[in-house]
Amino acid sequence: MKKILLSITFGAFMAAAATAQVGIKAGASFATISEEDENVSQDDIENRSIVAPVIGLTFGMNVGDVLTIQPELLYTQNGGSNTFNVLGTETKTSYRINYLELPVLVKLQLGNSDGEGIGFHLAAGPWLGYALSGKYTTKTTADGNVLFDTEDNFTFDDKDDTERINYGMLGSAGVSFGKAVLDLRYNYGFNNLLDRDADNTNDNKPVRQTRSVALTLGWMF
Repeated sequence: MKKILLSITFGAFMAAAATAQVGIKAGASFATISEEDENVSQDDIENRSIVAPVIGLTFGMNVGDVLTIQPELLYTQNGGSNTFNVLGTETKTSYRINYLELPVLVKLQLGNSDGEGIGFHLAAGPWLGYALSGKYTTKTTADGNVLFDTEDNFTFDDKDDTERINYGMLGSAGVSFGKAVLDLRYNYGFNNLLDRDADNTNDNKPVRQTRSVALTLGWMF
């Protein structure tokens, strides 16, 4: 499934990039980790966001008066900070994972189709992410005493049981002023980063998935 998604996404990206209008974008995301364990539900976990950078290229290929296929190549960070209590102990874990992401969006552009004036857009589509690096910290306390306090890098192998490949869907809306584009999007990660089943059905616990809200400002050339 992941190889099929990678092939489709990369193929669409390369096809569009060859003839598309090119733009750059940068901004920030508020990223969180959705996590669930055997004995800890999502309701028991206190989630906190991290502020992370988003920067990259966007490619617009018009397929009609108001419809655009828009692949992107982005550097992003995902992660968050989670705190939960089990049997009198409190565990706080923080994550930061650096991704290279390939979204492929279908965008409805209302106005400003020629790069002049004011326009609005709505867009949605799948994305595929490849983890470049990352780190995590874990601190466990009981009755005010620190039991564990560790910091380590993700290796994306059996050492930390974290998948390097991530994928999901995103939806966005925004406004354009001439060649400048302001975009607000919500990014929902489908893949359980802790699921190593052969079929990757994401039916096992523990579960760790990415979520983020990003605001970017772009410029189309």
